[in-house]
Amino acid sequence: MEKAIKTLFFSCLIGLLITLPGNLFQWSYHLLPFNNTSNPVRLTVEEQTWLKNHQPIRIAFDGDNPPYSFIDESGQLAGIAYDTIQLISKKLNIQFKTNRRVNWQKIYKAALAGKIDVIATMVNRPERRFDFVFSQPYLFKSLVLIAHKSNEQIKSVSDLSGKTIALVRNYQYSQGVLNTLQNVTPLYVDSIDKALFAVETRLADATISFFASSSFLQNKHLLHNIKYVALYDLNNANESIAVRKDWPLLISILQKGLNAITKEEQQMINQLWHSPTGLAIHQEVMDKTYMLLLLIVFALLMWVAHIKRQNRRCKISEKILVTSNDELNKLNANLSKQISQDAEQIQSKDNKFQNLVENLKDEYFLFHQDLDGVYTYISPSIENVLGYTVEEFAQNSSTYQMNHPDNAKVEGYSKQCLSGEKASAYLIEMIDSKGKKHTLEIQESPVYDSQEVCIGLSGIAHDITQLLQAREQLNILSYYDDLTGLANMRLFSDRIEQMISLSRRQQKSLALLFINLDGFKLINESFGHTTGDEALKETANRLTKILRDSDTAARIEGDKFALILLDSGRNAAKVVTKKILNSLLNPFAINEQQFSLGCSIGIAIYPQDGDAGSTLFAQAENAMYFAKNNNKAYAFCTQELDAKSQRRLEIEQALRKTLADNAASGSAELALVYQSKHDVRDNSIQDYEALIRWQHPELGMISPDEFIPLAEQTGLIVDLSRWVITQACLQAIQWTEEGVEFKKIAINISAIELINFDLARNIIKQIDATGALREWIEIEITESAVMKMPDVSCKFIEQLVDAGVLITIDHYKGQSSLSFLKQLPASYLKIDPVFIHGIVDNPEDHAAVQALISTSHALDKKVIAIEVETEEQFQLLKEHGCDIIQGYFFSRPSTPEQVALYISEIFSVRE
Repeated sequence: MEKAIKTLFFSCLIGLLITLPGNLFQWSYHLLPFNNTSNPVRLTVEEQTWLKNHQPIRIAFDGDNPPYSFIDESGQLAGIAYDTIQLISKKLNIQFKTNRRVNWQKIYKAALAGKIDVIATMVNRPERRFDFVFSQPYLFKSLVLIAHKSNEQIKSVSDLSGKTIALVRNYQYSQGVLNTLQNVTPLYVDSIDKALFAVETRLADATISFFASSSFLQNKHLLHNIKYVALYDLNNANESIAVRKDWPLLISILQKGLNAITKEEQQMINQLWHSPTGLAIHQEVMDKTYMLLLLIVFALLMWVAHIKRQNRRCKISEKILVTSNDELNKLNANLSKQISQDAEQIQSKDNKFQNLVENLKDEYFLFHQDLDGVYTYISPSIENVLGYTVEEFAQNSSTYQMNHPDNAKVEGYSKQCLSGEKASAYLIEMIDSKGKKHTLEIQESPVYDSQEVCIGLSGIAHDITQLLQAREQLNILSYYDDLTGLANMRLFSDRIEQMISLSRRQQKSLALLFINLDGFKLINESFGHTTGDEALKETANRLTKILRDSDTAARIEGDKFALILLDSGRNAAKVVTKKILNSLLNPFAINEQQFSLGCSIGIAIYPQDGDAGSTLFAQAENAMYFAKNNNKAYAFCTQELDAKSQRRLEIEQALRKTLADNAASGSAELALVYQSKHDVRDNSIQDYEALIRWQHPELGMISPDEFIPLAEQTGLIVDLSRWVITQACLQAIQWTEEGVEFKKIAINISAIELINFDLARNIIKQIDATGALREWIEIEITESAVMKMPDVSCKFIEQLVDAGVLITIDHYKGQSSLSFLKQLPASYLKIDPVFIHGIVDNPEDHAAVQALISTSHALDKKVIAIEVETEEQFQLLKEHGCDIIQGYFFSRPSTPEQVALYISEIFSVRE
């Protein structure tokens, strides 16, 4: 009893110290009680030898990650991670040398460059496993919803619709929040404490942030007007120790150190830096509360002293008494101890369940069942999930189950769990109090008494109804255009192949119509995008009304549509085409605006115009552009067009064969040439751009302007880009071995490839597979591609930059917003050559180039000018501060051998 009270006293004292404001008490690791204890970890001979040869270990800590690691007011490192590493150092007898870098980006880059061996805190993400090995997570970070204390409207995440949410810029979870909560307005800030200030000052309605960091910063800045509303995401970004990839033995050593830390040691570190309470309590109330607790503890200690005196008197009397009931006393003591242990165990479990219920009340409920399947406990959160009271569900749960085959297996799952077998989660369908269907994911585990006898089971039910609905909606969006509801290009491509197969079996024809709206861009610019979107939806409605059920309509992109007409030849296609033209000429009345839309239609017929979906599509597209360019409403695939299509088909087949031959044994048809890029200040070569050339034995030299768009349309661009990256990497290695100086080789990536979410990871793997260094490679992507898919492009660029690959924005015209460009981690902006061509004679182009250079420099990005051919162009660009020049003025694209042979000549030309 006395020991328990002393423990309570010590806990209260610790709680009082860590919640005092400011730096009234600043603890250090050296004051922790376990600092002087010795608890060494056994290491193998191999591990001991390795440590002896590699110490000291260079380690770095993020200086802006409170309370895990941060710079305190005295300028010293502190925090949970710092204390944990110090404790590991003592347990393993490791000498750590703390790196002076505390900025996360600088730490990461230094680790990639081999200047840091260990990073104390890093989230284990797939793309980082190329460079690091990780320990098991030892810092667990959960996201919580935080609002102003006076805001009674926000009680859960579901109340955030229409609200302003403060989010930390460039944090991984911020984008995830916006993807989940789409009807909110983000207020981006630079740090967690600024997000808290935004809520405190009501600039934002709420913020979603890490719990421990927010709690620490709340106490540090004395923010009394914020409250923690609800858990948003449990263990969102757990952090591990990261070790350089080539030192796998070190991570196993550090993991042993982590495993050796006792719960008491870890709890004391956590209590030092993170108060267990999640609410900001007024200081005066807190002081009075602790004073009262201290008085109570003092009174209890006095009472214990009195009891001890009474006990001494009793012991003197007990010596006189007959000891005949000793066995009975022992039995009673054993029973009391057993009862006490059982009570503590039950209380501990109840506390765990209660905490879980409170944190997961929106989608989860807990339950216990005895061996007969009778519910002995159901958490109150059942009402939030299904709308039933605890009593209703306990008595009638079987009647709430739907007539689904999987529900019949529930009893078997429970018996399997009670028998001690490992039970997997299973699904069950139930109806709620309003008659709506819910799908629950059930995870059960057996419960044992103190004698290790199974007395029932405990389970957790997770309502995954909304998750399944979201997946279904995502599947729909992946095949249908979200604006018009028509098939998208993905579904259209599948459907055309299916219909061609059907027509081939039935020996019938089909027609493919490619439609491009005329004047739509003017409508968009004159009346706004809202009116334009409504016009596209109305166009889709009119097309659908004309078609039969067996036909297919799709929106390809923008203002382009395509139709598949089964069992239709030229005459039938012509009839449908005229109906479409007449329908679209009828006035559109949208948002009090009235206008008409024409269109150009290209028509291809199976089988005479092609027997593959991609061929028919290309033929119809060619016919559409022929009609548009010749002021015709529609056009069939003609001999002239067929000749162009035949040329296209020949090039496509030749490219397929060339790529296949190259993959099998290497092909001499494709080759890379390299054009140098020069520093304007001294004309020195900075790096090279790789450009592809194709010399076909029968078709001759084929221009990239002809075969690259074809490769993009047919999907061959993936294999072509893979070949270019490999060749450029191998060339970089060869130049290095031959002593040819270069800094980087730039490679162009097609916008089409961005639809592959693994593109960045694949590029990194491909570079590494060749043996080239990532720092040798530069990736160029056009501004139009970035703006077309901004979210995908940003993620792609960030992944490459994090991996050490440089990024250039190609064909920059200044179309993207400055705020967007500022966030992009691209190093160079390459001006669109259309401005360079007219810089000397066209005042508008001259002014545009000057503005683009000035804007780029303001965003801390360097500028590249391409296709520079004359001295006048060079001098104007130099006067306006352009950084890099590329073009015939310096050199034409050269073979690798020419680069090696003439590099000395290029230097002499500069001078």
